[in-house]
Amino acid sequence: MPKINCLPDQVYIDVNSSQTILQALLDNDIAHTHICGGNANCSTCRIMILDGIDNCSEQTVAEKVLARRLEFPFHVRLACQTKVFGNVSIRRLILDQEDIDLVEGQLSLETLGVRKSIAILLATVRGASNFDEVNFHYDLIYTMSRYFQSMNKIINRYGGFINNYMNYSLIGVFGLNEPKDASERAVWAGLEMLIALKDLNLYLERLSYPPLSLSIGIHYGSVVLVPVDTYKRVGKYNLIGDTVNIVNRIEAANREVGSELLVSSEIYNHIQRPIIINRTYTLRSANKNKDYSVLEIIGINGKPPVITEKVEVVQPKMSLKNRVKSFLQKFSSSWDNSG
Repeated sequence: MPKINCLPDQVYIDVNSSQTILQALLDNDIAHTHICGGNANCSTCRIMILDGIDNCSEQTVAEKVLARRLEFPFHVRLACQTKVFGNVSIRRLILDQEDIDLVEGQLSLETLGVRKSIAILLATVRGASNFDEVNFHYDLIYTMSRYFQSMNKIINRYGGFINNYMNYSLIGVFGLNEPKDASERAVWAGLEMLIALKDLNLYLERLSYPPLSLSIGIHYGSVVLVPVDTYKRVGKYNLIGDTVNIVNRIEAANREVGSELLVSSEIYNHIQRPIIINRTYTLRSANKNKDYSVLEIIGINGKPPVITEKVEVVQPKMSLKNRVKSFLQKFSSSWDNSG
């Protein structure tokens, strides 16, 4: 009779070919989670096959649907659907209430995390430290709000999204949902972000502040995407892997080069249309066993591959006086109630 080596329980149990792994675990007093009752709806009975995957039954139709939805790797199976015909070693993955909460969030996001190749854009504002954030912190708040709002629109327009903000930096991700031309779209977005910053600097000039500068690094590579804030059902990820370290190094190298937009050779090799390159530079890696070639891009030929072209409803323009009046009318009731 086949045996299951069950971890982390450190027990061996017998199983016959007519039983699912879930049934075998429960028959041997191993309280394996199965919230949906073994119907392949909740995935809380998921297990990892450590050894003996060839001794497991093929996925059922129901398991295939859920595995595709959550992007399970091949060795993660549903215990309620899997039978064994030889010895296997498994690890139970859902052990307590916190694990169940995590699974609930994964189901809402329809992913448990995955390794993917994407284009990452890291942009950092330089010069914002010149703001008088003690006496005139509103200037800092308002200006950076305008900046982040503008950059978010640009990145979204090219099919990416901002995955994270930190201080004066943002991380844009391209290729997660729309893999085609991810590298090219990231570069187009970077170039447009530089143009948008010039418009913001015109505004800062009116406030008698020195202009800001923007430092952008873009790299393409494989990362592990770990969902975060799943309990809030927020589709954001922690990006883990050497690709993240490299894009940080590329962005920081703008100071060394005196440039604004640097991309890796991986990005360059993915773009099919002519690119205007100002110069190339070699980055020395921290451990000195690998160098990275980067290129300063100042332009790209052709039509921008905009992804999110939405038909906007044109509203009649209002004078500034009427807009202020409308704004006051909209919020006056809430202000009156607050007093």
